[in-house]
Amino acid sequence: MAVAFIRGTTTGPADLTITVRDSSSTLIDPYRLEYAVYDFTTGIEVLLGSPVNAPVSISTGQYYAEVVIPADANIGLYRVRWTIQEYATDPVYQSVQEFQVLGSNVIPSFTGDSNMDALMHSLRIILRDNNPDRNYSVSGKEKIKIKADNKYYSIPIKELYEILEDGNNGKL
Repeated sequence: MAVAFIRGTTTGPADLTITVRDSSSTLIDPYRLEYAVYDFTTGIEVLLGSPVNAPVSISTGQYYAEVVIPADANIGLYRVRWTIQEYATDPVYQSVQEFQVLGSNVIPSFTGDSNMDALMHSLRIILRDNNPDRNYSVSGKEKIKIKADNKYYSIPIKELYEILEDGNNGKL
């Protein structure tokens, strides 16, 4: 794997590129070209953002995926899944491109408290879990149900926020 980005950066024209050619190797602008970005750090693809993103055109047949790598992105393997259709009557096919996200020496704090940042990061990971019935559920009443030590706890989102705030303010 030769493609890697540091947290907090945005890909550009030299990164995550794709070249589209027809059967005679001529560069073409295809009928359909789109991409989706997936976090693959756990070995399971987790869609990040929209499933349909338009690439940036560099020139005829030359494109790149403009991806913002969040400052708190998981470190590890990611995938760009390109969807391509050369002409309207052609079949749709896909191509996968992998890249790594690397940590940096300086990770900004979003709350000013490293413990609060760690809790928020963990909660983000749990909430995007591919098996929500195993770990949590969110009801229409804005509650989160968390399983810990084989027991379920139902906590209103507002109360969870207040608990996190109290912890951040040293009240716990």
